[in-house]
Amino acid sequence: MKHFKIMAFAVAAAALLAATGVQARELVYGAWVSPKHGVMVDALPHMFKGVAKDTNGAVTWKLVAGGQLVKGKNTLAGIRDGLIDAGLAISVFTPKNVPSTAILHSTLIAGNDNVAVTAAQNETVLLDCPSCTAEWKVNNAVYLAGYAPTPFKLMCRDKITNLKELKGKKVRVTGGSVQLMKMAGATPVSMTPAEATTALQRGTIDCVLGAVAWLKSYGYQDVAKHLIDYPLGVIGPAVSVAINRKTWLGMTDAQRKAHIKYMPMVVAQSALSAYLFRDNAILADAIKVGDRAQGGTGI
Repeated sequence: MKHFKIMAFAVAAAALLAATGVQARELVYGAWVSPKHGVMVDALPHMFKGVAKDTNGAVTWKLVAGGQLVKGKNTLAGIRDGLIDAGLAISVFTPKNVPSTAILHSTLIAGNDNVAVTAAQNETVLLDCPSCTAEWKVNNAVYLAGYAPTPFKLMCRDKITNLKELKGKKVRVTGGSVQLMKMAGATPVSMTPAEATTALQRGTIDCVLGAVAWLKSYGYQDVAKHLIDYPLGVIGPAVSVAINRKTWLGMTDAQRKAHIKYMPMVVAQSALSAYLFRDNAILADAIKVGDRAQGGTGI
């Protein structure tokens, strides 16, 4: 009797799906960052779990992180070509493809309020930038959510206490911060944060200009022993949810609404839990590992 009930339920469920024209789909979110990255751990699960629940399992997501399917600079191409259904896209990595978005994300904002920058960049891209919407459409993608990390700070292999010591140093940097490093006399080097880990280890670069959370997210803590604890601007380069347009249009209205429902939580958790809340704990732990230049002495 028990097996009969289970079989009857399965048949009824299949009949219901067939009647409504809905088929269960497992979609792939491809990420070039580690599965332990804050956005993967603290933000995206809200979308993954929420969508599965609200669609009764008709749409589920599988996270494939660590660069198994796409790297940082070819994520947009992977989304466009359908290699992955969605991913973590960095507009400044492919400025020719999404020039309007890249310009906005290259703007360096003074201060340390990454939450305000996150809100402003999403409002601008989603509501006030027709050219942004058009360029994502050209790339067969839909921009759903983005975030700004905490203020970038210099993390270096060797101790730096003034501008003279920074001159000639090779610094991993992107976007609006490139000009800042040039003005300081450093040599900007373009690469993804993940690529910078090996580059730091080998001495190919001397420093990384990035968020404190990257000490753990990308393993810099073991190599970059010196941190200048002074904010050098907030930048918004990360599109946490960019989805293949064909995948998006292939969903029902209810399924699309289910995704949109969880975007505010993905955005908030990306800016807050994945970065802001992590920074203090990571910084305290990093001090135990290496020295720290206090308050940006001499810079």
